[in-house]
Amino acid sequence: MGSAQKALGTVKKFNHYGHLAKNAILKPLTVKQLPAHIQIEITTYCNQDCLSCGRRDIIHDPKHMSFEQFKHIYDQIQPENINLSGLGEPLTNPEVFDMIKYSREHGSIVNFPTNLTLNERVITQLIDSQIDQIKVSIDAIDKDTYIIVRQSDWFDIVTRNIRTINRIKEERGIDYPEIRLNYSFQKANMDDLVGLMDFAREHKVGTIYVQDLNYFSVEDEKDRLCGFSKEHLIRVLDEADAKAREYGIDTNIGNWRRNMDAFYNKTLPTEEYVENHTKCTFPWVSCFIDVHGNVLPCPVFVWEKQSESLGNALEVPFEEIWNGETYKQLRGEFKENIRRNPICKKCVPPNIFDMKLIFQKMLLRG
Repeated sequence: MGSAQKALGTVKKFNHYGHLAKNAILKPLTVKQLPAHIQIEITTYCNQDCLSCGRRDIIHDPKHMSFEQFKHIYDQIQPENINLSGLGEPLTNPEVFDMIKYSREHGSIVNFPTNLTLNERVITQLIDSQIDQIKVSIDAIDKDTYIIVRQSDWFDIVTRNIRTINRIKEERGIDYPEIRLNYSFQKANMDDLVGLMDFAREHKVGTIYVQDLNYFSVEDEKDRLCGFSKEHLIRVLDEADAKAREYGIDTNIGNWRRNMDAFYNKTLPTEEYVENHTKCTFPWVSCFIDVHGNVLPCPVFVWEKQSESLGNALEVPFEEIWNGETYKQLRGEFKENIRRNPICKKCVPPNIFDMKLIFQKMLLRG
């Protein structure tokens, strides 16, 4: 790409995000700009059965999205940023590398979470696809905790694969894919969060995302997943944050601090839960499209079996869905902070400040 074309692309991206930021603040019912970020669920197959994941009760007939179906949806939106994931492991889809390459060729920044339980041949394909970022769901810093949290004995394989990716990047003199560690925060691994900073430094990882769990689909597992005090939580996060800053590791712990009451509230038993009132901006800037083509306001909705589709992007033009009456009604309700869906009432959505940080990071990519 020439310098003039790259500069034009940067101006276009700034313009797009500027309009979306304005929409996130003003919250119009009709949004002229298509979403800059989308998440497409390219598969519902998974090779793990993690303690904190409720997909086993939701997915009974897993399937892959085909490359042709993916292109049909992608071509209508052509987002700045795309996440290829949902209730499955993206690398199980045999056409995933075609999807990555197609998105990259059309100017999108591409990422997805992965358990990274693969062989070196697949790692090479992953790097050759030029994916921008992989979010490695590791959830532990040792084999014993990994087995408890992820219900499988692949810790050594995952850590080996992280080292292999770094080795190939060094050999080729490239800086992609960026590796981010995803850490599903729960009782079994919370005291290892500080040690995760040492693990990240040792494995040359510069970004960690501390994932708050969506307990909506695993409410009956809360005794195993939670049961810690707010004081304990704050102490662990403070110590981890201090070490991350010392090592120059980027984390989202600041988001936890800004929303501590809401995050801790989610861990409490249902009868003690108090609904938070953070206004959601997702219906103005992003959307989730499941493996069947159903459009949902955000990825959290996949955990609710009865979530109603806003329309099917394989059957109806996406723009008709994005500004259709159902979507506009949803925006109207969210604008007034009306949350009809039970899953919204237990969500801690990113606020305007968090969205600003997200937009800034997206603008710095690509």
